[in-house]
Amino acid sequence: MRNSMIFGKSAAVFLLLVFAVSGAQTRAQNQTPANVAPVAGVWTDPATGLTWTKQDNGSNVDWNHANTYCSNLRLGGYSDWRLPTIDELQAIYDANASVSGWHVEHVKGDLHLSAKFEWSSSSKKAKDAWAFAYTYGGKADLPIGIHMLRALCVRR
Repeated sequence: MRNSMIFGKSAAVFLLLVFAVSGAQTRAQNQTPANVAPVAGVWTDPATGLTWTKQDNGSNVDWNHANTYCSNLRLGGYSDWRLPTIDELQAIYDANASVSGWHVEHVKGDLHLSAKFEWSSSSKKAKDAWAFAYTYGGKADLPIGIHMLRALCVRR
């Protein structure tokens, strides 16, 4: 009787430990951007779950260089940055937001853009790609070779 009593207590303690460890692992696996400490230099859009760089690349580049810039970016411990689609760029436009720089930007997340247009990864024709303007909330079909736009990077 005494041995079964000890085994019973030991088994109960063991099960409690298993449940405690299991619960801690489940909580760690279920972390979302809402309950993870913020990473400097990035913003996660709560509506889409996409993580954006807080600033664009800061200099004029053509479409190919914009793609290369984002794919080579290492920020916040991540290396899977990319140039966003035109729909993703449009999704962070907010006519009610006013972030001032050298021009007014209407963009969510207090992102800081250094030009009127940002390149997207979406191409319209072989030599054209879509760009988005946060000054007025419109998209433009532009030649990929012009060096007047910037690269704002995103990751999932």
